Amino acid sequence: MADDLGDDDYFLQEEIQPENNDIIDKKIKTKKAKQKILPKRPMGTYSDLITTIRIHYKRSKSQYELDELLSIFNSSISASSPLTSTILLDEYLNELIPINKWSKQADLSSAPIVLIIAQSALRCIELGKILKNSSSSKLFTFHYLFAKHKKLSDQIDLLKKSTTLFNIIIGTPKRIDDILDANVINLKRLKFVLIDWNYQNIKQQRLIDLNQLKIELCHLLCEQSVLYKRFFKEKAKIGLF
Repeated sequence: MADDLGDDDYFLQEEIQPENNDIIDKKIKTKKAKQKILPKRPMGTYSDLITTIRIHYKRSKSQYELDELLSIFNSSISASSPLTSTILLDEYLNELIPINKWSKQADLSSAPIVLIIAQSALRCIELGKILKNSSSSKLFTFHYLFAKHKKLSDQIDLLKKSTTLFNIIIGTPKRIDDILDANVINLKRLKFVLIDWNYQNIKQQRLIDLNQLKIELCHLLCEQSVLYKRFFKEKAKIGLF
């Protein structure tokens, strides 16, 4: 079940005022002229994540502290990557977790098996639509965590309810971090943290190309204590898709 955000399409609507057709045509031509076609990027790897963390903390931590931090993120908590760059999210999830495991009804409220980190509310909705339209849609019960059109306090109140059951969270780094700070998510069942690393927005930017999101991602993975403990105990793995 997706959370009570209403129709997903509402979040995908662009808030654009009607414009003259000639002006629109000119804008389209201008955008096409300015848009640079970037070379196709290789798929992200776990070592790319380690490099990102290392660079981010290089100035704020001593070499000893950095080595100690990175020792937690060793290969033992690296999940297998998708077999191909065209694999859909639902197919990747079924690669990681057998269908018979998904079929078990969640008996704990607000207790995800998978945490998916995406760059924006719109991208979260897109990923949710993939799961909704999947042949395994009945197995995937998910909950959105992002700031757009949703107050943090309202999300916290919803997650406190015993009737809030799901096995997947799809959210943005900062909102997930804030929710974990509120201690309303049960991570006892968490097995995978999946980063939507390879997706590029309309400006051909990945999550990792946006500096603020990169900072928030590093904080979530390395400084959010309840999540960090799962990695430290090797109870959860990290995957990039």
